[in-house]
Amino acid sequence: MAREQLGICTEANLHGSYLLLNALEGHERQIRHKLARVPALIERLSDHFSEAMLTSVIAIGSNFWDSLYPDSRPIGLAPFPSLQHTDIELAEAPIDLFIQVRSDRQDVNYIACQQLLQLLESHVEIQDTWQGFRYLDGRNLTGFVDVPNPPKGRLKRQVALVDQQQQPLFAAGSYVFVQQVIFDLKIWQHLTLAEQEQVMGIDKVTGKVLADERQIEVSHWALTEQTDTNSLVLRQNMPFAQLKQQGNIEVSYAACAEVLVNALTRRLGGNAAGASDQLLDYSQFACSAAFFAPSISFLELAINHQL
Repeated sequence: MAREQLGICTEANLHGSYLLLNALEGHERQIRHKLARVPALIERLSDHFSEAMLTSVIAIGSNFWDSLYPDSRPIGLAPFPSLQHTDIELAEAPIDLFIQVRSDRQDVNYIACQQLLQLLESHVEIQDTWQGFRYLDGRNLTGFVDVPNPPKGRLKRQVALVDQQQQPLFAAGSYVFVQQVIFDLKIWQHLTLAEQEQVMGIDKVTGKVLADERQIEVSHWALTEQTDTNSLVLRQNMPFAQLKQQGNIEVSYAACAEVLVNALTRRLGGNAAGASDQLLDYSQFACSAAFFAPSISFLELAINHQL
């Protein structure tokens, strides 16, 4: 049975570190070998810092996949969609490698990232690095609960991991959308509480869904929360904050690429109301990229092209 990367279905952590890397041309073989060593490296650190609950996810960009693994490709893996019905700028970026490191200790994240970069440094260039943190028990910087009803237990695996029967080679892998979103908090904070709750579609204190008479069709909740199991997305969002900009790092996992595309389409106006998520009036995308996070088993087999 394929072994999934433990960072996909992990519980929430206090700190997140994100590496966005581009490969140097002609280094595919070396990268393929070294990516297969990452899970063991993280497992070793996790055993040493057992209280930190350290995990990682390695994901390969759509545009880089065929160079790294030319013999096979996940069904549906494609560049981040450029949706024609919206004028919202998605800031699509062709990132080759995305590595997510999460734990309950920022110093452990730092150590893990340093060792990962030492492993890969002669083969990649750093495109960007992000640092996320848990804020007020799972809220984003708007002050609202970020994901009010996340999949739990076995449902996490069903939502996020490719099924063995559908794609045996890529079983236990996951399709990934990564977006960095900048919030305009100055404008947001001028809204009344009632106005903020209408935009979000949930109560600010409790995180409960607003009553029908207060709910609007294009609230953030209405366009991002799904009840159909086949449409669910596993979100591992974390806030980030710097002196001049603040926002959310949004990492979405799904067992099917189409689910991620449909969720994005709904949010950007491809819905019955024909309008975008109201929260986007107070935010903008700084980066969007599409990846596939293969299973640990695939990473190991791919070293010798045993696929």
